Amino acid sequence: MELQRKQSKQEDEQMCDLPEPIIHKILFLLNTKDAARTSVLSKTWQRAWTSFPRISFEELDFNAGDIEQPNYYPKTNKAIKMKKESFMAYIDKTLQSFLEHNSNMEEFTLKLTYHDKEFVLPRVVKWLTFATERKVKVLSLCLSIIDFIDEHKLLGKQAYYSLPQVVLEAKTISELQLSHCKLEPCNEFKFCHLKALNLNDVHIDEQVILNLTLSCPLIEDFRLNNCQGFEHLMVSSLPRLNLFHIVANTKVLRIEIDEPSLQTFHYWSRYSYGLENEHCDIYLEACKNLKRLYFHNIMAVDLLENISSKFPTLEVLEISEWKMTDIEISCQTLRVLTLENCRDLEMVEVDTPNLVSLHCRMNKLPFYSFDAPSLQEVELKFYLRSCSNLWFVELKKLVGKFNNSEGLNLVIHSKCNGILLDGLNERVLSWLIDLTELRPTIAISSMSLSNLVERFLLDSHVETLSILSSSSKLLEVLNEKLINRLFKSRCLHDSLSGVKVVNLDREEDLEFSEWIALSKSLETMDYKITSFKLEWM
Repeated sequence: MELQRKQSKQEDEQMCDLPEPIIHKILFLLNTKDAARTSVLSKTWQRAWTSFPRISFEELDFNAGDIEQPNYYPKTNKAIKMKKESFMAYIDKTLQSFLEHNSNMEEFTLKLTYHDKEFVLPRVVKWLTFATERKVKVLSLCLSIIDFIDEHKLLGKQAYYSLPQVVLEAKTISELQLSHCKLEPCNEFKFCHLKALNLNDVHIDEQVILNLTLSCPLIEDFRLNNCQGFEHLMVSSLPRLNLFHIVANTKVLRIEIDEPSLQTFHYWSRYSYGLENEHCDIYLEACKNLKRLYFHNIMAVDLLENISSKFPTLEVLEISEWKMTDIEISCQTLRVLTLENCRDLEMVEVDTPNLVSLHCRMNKLPFYSFDAPSLQEVELKFYLRSCSNLWFVELKKLVGKFNNSEGLNLVIHSKCNGILLDGLNERVLSWLIDLTELRPTIAISSMSLSNLVERFLLDSHVETLSILSSSSKLLEVLNEKLINRLFKSRCLHDSLSGVKVVNLDREEDLEFSEWIALSKSLETMDYKITSFKLEWM
């Protein structure tokens, strides 16, 4: 016992005497509240905390994110207000401690939920001034302002606020993330070192975008998420632009990117859901070095015509919620192709001699022609609802074109039950047609069964899981992985609370009877079976 106490004391002393760079690495893994608590461990940790170059204040970490409501009890509203004021006092105290050591600041994050503008903005300006005076390089500001419409300041609506001038003049910022503010034509931007700009729900018009691009020529990463104020978007004068990402929840009529340096373009329209005739003209012809294209929920007739000549270096193409009925993908350089939830798509022609990876998640098999002799990785996911014999004939044809079809694995699952099958052959494919009455989801994947188990459980929290394989050794390995929860994903390890092997013959629940019969029918195809009951947090 005495020896254990001595060892524990030595470990504590070693922990307290860690070099400051090592302590900073540990602090980077903690939120500000927990990082501040480490300052009581020793004088070394206290010095490391006060010189720590990253400061992050998030109301939710302090349980101070609620907003006063007129239907709450007065005591409840008072408690909410006290928590917010206590949180702000904590910010003042922390920054004062930082000020005493006169350190420069690498990162500053401030995330505040709904607040009265008159109450919070003066404080925010003070905090931002503190950060910019210490030459902050990475700034993230998420501030939700409420315009109150009653004298008791309990009824109000969210409003955009003008970005404080102190931020606009911060020349040291290299990464900037803003939310819920407005940028105006009168703003003079001095972000001469800015490389990454991420705007979320920001009011910004076409003139401001032009001013930004002219004032910040070093931008490499430009993101617009749910921003308002423009219908036409022209981006130029950014010779280092590498990534452009836009999620639009308002009407955008035209996007033109004139940047040869661009390598990744991502466009996702949320505005056109349910609207049949919405169309956005997208011009990327000047982007001759484009390698990755992501399109979600758009209607673009000419976008992929002559794609090889338009984008001679294209390697990745992802299309989801495509509004057209047919598509031709002919590209010599393409290596990864994803088609997802394209309900209108009836015919796909694929001519991609260097395609390595195919991901298809749809309710149909729209492939009219398919030429991809170099394919190595396959993921197909379908929902068996009302599939005809012809559907299965087309599935057999498609799978037969994959060089590594013998290495494909099969997943069959519903909401509560799942079956993973090691290997996919002609006999199994023929047998799938008998499953339509069960209305399951099926997935065909080239992923190893060990990795597929983990991937499947991350996506589907089923109650029972059966694994079938002709290899007893593989079943032993998977049994140990599940029982001992030996997962790469920490999230899966934490969410799966219990696993036990079960004998399906003893299951009396009628809900499982059809799935038990299904598992048994597969077992007759020279497969061995192991079944598990799963308990989730």
